[in-house]
Amino acid sequence: MFFFFIIGTRFFTWGSGENVPQQMQCGRCGTVASFPLKKGMNFITLFFIIPVIPISGVKQLAECPNCKARYQIGS
Repeated sequence: MFFFFIIGTRFFTWGSGENVPQQMQCGRCGTVASFPLKKGMNFITLFFIIPVIPISGVKQLAECPNCKARYQIGS
């Protein structure tokens, strides 16, 4: 019997409850807005879709509401 697994890595984000306290300007599209805060983490994935093993710590991100570019907040 032969099994074929495709593995890769992918960055997953979640959450969008609150916004960054001050207005920011997106470096990609130039939008000036209050960006929603999200959390994200890198995972080893199965078939590039299913997260299996986390390979990084949780990162705080701000996401542009227009073009969805992500910017890391803090260190």
